[in-house]
Amino acid sequence: MKSTSFKFLCTLFSILILGACAKDEMVYTGNIMGKVTDANSGEVLQGVTVTITPSGASRTTGSDGYFEFRDLDPKQYEIQARKNGYTTNNKTVTVVTGRDASGDIQLTPIVQDGKLSLNVSSLNFGSQNSSLSFSIQNNGNKAFSWNISGLDKIDWLSITPTTGTLAAGKSNAVTVTLNRDRITEYKEATIIVNADKESMPLKITAEAENKTSKISLSDNVLNFGTEYSSLTFDIKNVGNAGNVNWNITGIDADWIKVTPTAGTTAMSKSSAVKVDVDRSKLDVGQHSTTILVNAEGESLKVTINIEKGAERYLEVTPSALALGTNDSGTLSIMSHNGSTVYKLYGDGDFSWASVSKSEGVIPEFNPNDASTIETITINVNRTGLAAGDYSFTLIIGSDLEDYTVPVTMTVEENQTSGGSDAEIISCNDDLVFTITSCKMSGTTATLSYMVENIGNSAISLSLDGYTSGRSYIYDDQGNQYNFGSNTASLTLGNDASYQRVSATIPAGVKIKGSVKITNVSDLAAAFSNITIWSYSEQSYLIFKNVAIEGRSHKNEEEPRTTGIVTSCSDNLEFTLLDCKRSSSNTVTISYRVMNLTNKAVSLSLDGYVSGRSYIYDDQGNQYNFGSNTASLTLGNEASYQRVSATIPGNVFTKGSVIIKDVDASATEMANVTIWSYSHQAYLTFQNVKIR
Repeated sequence: MKSTSFKFLCTLFSILILGACAKDEMVYTGNIMGKVTDANSGEVLQGVTVTITPSGASRTTGSDGYFEFRDLDPKQYEIQARKNGYTTNNKTVTVVTGRDASGDIQLTPIVQDGKLSLNVSSLNFGSQNSSLSFSIQNNGNKAFSWNISGLDKIDWLSITPTTGTLAAGKSNAVTVTLNRDRITEYKEATIIVNADKESMPLKITAEAENKTSKISLSDNVLNFGTEYSSLTFDIKNVGNAGNVNWNITGIDADWIKVTPTAGTTAMSKSSAVKVDVDRSKLDVGQHSTTILVNAEGESLKVTINIEKGAERYLEVTPSALALGTNDSGTLSIMSHNGSTVYKLYGDGDFSWASVSKSEGVIPEFNPNDASTIETITINVNRTGLAAGDYSFTLIIGSDLEDYTVPVTMTVEENQTSGGSDAEIISCNDDLVFTITSCKMSGTTATLSYMVENIGNSAISLSLDGYTSGRSYIYDDQGNQYNFGSNTASLTLGNDASYQRVSATIPAGVKIKGSVKITNVSDLAAAFSNITIWSYSEQSYLIFKNVAIEGRSHKNEEEPRTTGIVTSCSDNLEFTLLDCKRSSSNTVTISYRVMNLTNKAVSLSLDGYVSGRSYIYDDQGNQYNFGSNTASLTLGNEASYQRVSATIPGNVFTKGSVIIKDVDASATEMANVTIWSYSHQAYLTFQNVKIR
């Protein structure tokens, strides 16, 4: 019985003991608690930096001078206390499990006997810090130069600055930086600060960092976006000793290639890894995958992101260009999903054709931005060509596939004698004028005619291209050409001049004459009016509706905008043609003015009349005529102030109003008013839509 009772009591005691232990948590750490005081006065010190090694943790004392470090592993620690004006002090403290160790420490004030002093006597980097600083103080009454020596054999730290000059009572901060890649064991060194025949040592200590990782990556994410096809990252050996062997796994996506996939990297060195992507294996959209870099039992992840945009392609309209008897045609080229560099070529005989632009860069197409459409004009020159059909293939070359556009045109039988609509008006019934041809040579048109004296006596014929500006030329596109050295000239018999020609024609005799016109528009198919006056300023000779051989007549330009036109002249009909932004902030209003009478009408427009000529847009902004804002054109005349033209009967000419610095949000020109020289309202455009 005794034995059984004893066993029962022992068992019960064991259960109670184990139960008590289960309720109380086991403690494995200890604490350091302390106070910093002045070694001379015993007063507590505030603002003292207290650091423990090896953890590298630090605290700053408050007004009570206290500090504490909790939850420390049981072992020996070194406490270092630093404060400006005091000598740095170190103390060793042993931490015991579950107990508070005393870290009380005293600091001794620095006695400033000399000029040179340091705010610390040592720097302890521990195992974590990489940068610390100290101050050099000049306690004297004169400036001195200082320098730091003892660095020649220390390759594991750097100091900035190492020299300097200090004024009396001033201090200079010095930064000490540790190269932790070179700290594989405990390091200790002493540097010397020298100034004005004084020298002070400064002890520097550092411990090797206890690293848990052997490798690190320069990048954990590679973003290829829509542009890049190749990127790299670095694998660095950050261990404390020896080489590290690594390999890369998880390369499951068939659109990536990793080079290399394994390697060996020496301590403190790096190995570059290249990642290439193949977008041809991807669908349009965003894609992502992950690879793993493995070394010494650890794996680091690298995320690879890529985006594939829609395929780039060119759109060309029309797909074939049938010019027929027209002198020009246009192609529109749009580059979808990116910009494209192009160059134009021709396949076949295309000596009769030219293009407005042969190469360039087409920006990415934006349906809301007309400037992203590349417009190519193909011009035809039928001079010297026989009647018939002509063709060639225009090739648009780029880094994409080549696009081909068949181009065709027709040459009709040449018109002679100025065409069926040609008319000649002469003030002398005894002189009979006949048109023999009107041909182009390059950009120069030559109207050749024959004049026959059917009277009974000789007749003197004098033609004047300069009589008070009343001699002029208009084509069927409304362009005006004036007699002058750069535009039109005359011949009559053997007499040739830009200004005046004359000849005496005997009775029953024919002589030749011509009107030569340079810089003719490639759109012109006829000259609607060529008026030449005599010396006596009486209308003498008029050629009307003279067709240019080899060129087909075109319809008048159709309006491309809407708006209201008001004019004070019943004899002139104004038609709005276009209102277009020629650049981001310049708007050009183009118009046509037709003389509805049989007689010439003088038209004068003035942008400067007493400030009564003005321009407003639909945003309420005002634009004035002037050198930096608005200007006028009419026929061949262009000016910021005044333009004028004499328009023959039943002939039209063109003009424009050019407005700069137009508000980008403006969609129409609400009011454009232009006055005549006589200060009467002459021409007003209202609610003109901007295209």
